[in-house]
Amino acid sequence: MNKKSILVSVFVLICAPSFAQDKLYADEFPLGDVTLLDGPLKKACDLNIKTLLQYDCDRLLAPYRKEAGLVPKGKTYPNWDGLDGHVGGHYLTAMAINAATGHEECRKRMEYMIAEIAECAEANKKNHRVGQRLHGRIPS
Repeated sequence: MNKKSILVSVFVLICAPSFAQDKLYADEFPLGDVTLLDGPLKKACDLNIKTLLQYDCDRLLAPYRKEAGLVPKGKTYPNWDGLDGHVGGHYLTAMAINAATGHEECRKRMEYMIAEIAECAEANKKNHRVGQRLHGRIPS
C-alpha cells in the first residue's frame, strides 16, 4: 500500500464516522427533554436507577486503579474476573444516561468515575514513561 492510500484510509477511518452520525440521527433530541409519566416505563426506570445506585463506584473502579498501579479504594466485585473493567464501563454509561435526564446522584457518580479514570490514565502515562526510561528508550 502506498503512502497516499494509507493517508486516505486514515482520513476515512477518522472522519467518516462523524459524517455518518450526523445523517443517522437528524431528528435527535436531548434526553433531558423527555419526562416519563407514571406508568410501566417510569417504574422500570426508577427500579433501574435504584439498582444502579446500590453498586459501589470504588469497587467498580478497583480494576482500573490496580491496572494503573494505584491502590484500589474498594475490593473488586467477585465473579467478574476478566469483566470487571468492562462492567465499570457499562456502569459509567448508565450514569451518564441518567445524568442527562437530570438525576443528580447519577451525575455525581459519573463525574466521580471520570475523575478517577483520569487519575488512572495519568498514572498509566507516568508508569509508561518510567518503563521506557528503565529500558533506555527515552532519556531521564
